Amino acid sequence: MVPDPSEPEPAPAVIDGPADDAADAAKPRRHIKRRWYVLGVTVVVITLAVVAAALIKVPYYLLSPGSVRATEDLITVSGAEVYPQDGQVGYTTVSVQHATALGWAFAHLDDSISIYPEKQILGSSTPTENREQNLQMMTDSKETAAAVALSRLGYDVAVTGTGAVVVHVGDGTDKAVPATGVLTPGDTIVSVGTTPITKSEELVTAIAAHAPGDTIELGIQPYRADGTRTTETRSVTLAARSDDPNKAFLGVSSSTRDLDYHLPFQVSVDSGAVGGPSAGLAFTLGIMDVLTPNSITGGHKVATTGTINADGTVGPVGGVHQKTIAVRESGAELFLVPSSEYDEAEKYAGSLRVEKVDTVDDALKVLATLGGGTDVIPPTS
Repeated sequence: MVPDPSEPEPAPAVIDGPADDAADAAKPRRHIKRRWYVLGVTVVVITLAVVAAALIKVPYYLLSPGSVRATEDLITVSGAEVYPQDGQVGYTTVSVQHATALGWAFAHLDDSISIYPEKQILGSSTPTENREQNLQMMTDSKETAAAVALSRLGYDVAVTGTGAVVVHVGDGTDKAVPATGVLTPGDTIVSVGTTPITKSEELVTAIAAHAPGDTIELGIQPYRADGTRTTETRSVTLAARSDDPNKAFLGVSSSTRDLDYHLPFQVSVDSGAVGGPSAGLAFTLGIMDVLTPNSITGGHKVATTGTINADGTVGPVGGVHQKTIAVRESGAELFLVPSSEYDEAEKYAGSLRVEKVDTVDDALKVLATLGGGTDVIPPTS
């Protein structure tokens, strides 16, 4: 039959089936799944990287602001009268942490944190050995503080030792430090040239006898975990002090090894788990405060940092950047620091009053401006 041209041509047959439409619809779903898969893997990788960075230790230590703690409540005296005080002598602490990769990275963004190479903190010791050394230094510092305080108050005190232990290498300035690369924390100096050294103040005196530019021979006994003491000789060229170009400096702070004091009565200080010798000046002033009827701070809140030697001299110990921030935030009115660390403390002091001291008598003279110090403890002749 011939089709009628007036009738429309029948539409082509359509076979119902999902094949083509399903394929087209599956393509975007596959792309979405792939994108979610890639995103998920990326998140997991980043998370693992962050976790690893937060756990993996790097060869650096971070110093951050610690706290300010009153000394008077920590002091116990047996055999002498003590007096309650309105004021406060505070000792300052620094938080020292072994850096992780993440902590090291963030520390570069925080001006309150300082980064130190591991060797500069530990020397040749392990972390455990370093901790033991610092606890021993705290013990020695407390004993020295008691001896100096009682001596300054007029009591007879005898002291002996077996050398000057290096506590810190560096003098708080930007100048090159002669001891860097020659001495490390834990080394004990037992001689300067032909002069034997049994106490830390003898080291100070021996260095002061030389001029800037002098090369001297140091007898050194490196720290050994087994307690052995073998002496070796190391040469160092002394530099000029930043506050007096005519005086030589080595660039270390030290404490006396094997301290032995004979006190007229018992004095103890509960320092808890805190280590290191930097509270020496604070403990000295705190002990004098509780043994004196009137407040040596004039009833004010004062903070200090600095080691104490048996002759009453005060030495630097580092971390003054972080300590100044802690003191500023504590509400203390005055911060006493070793003179070599004064400039660094001033950078971060803000409105906090900072004064430099090199001896216990220097500290007492400053405290007299608050109505304490030499106003309540007569100056020495």
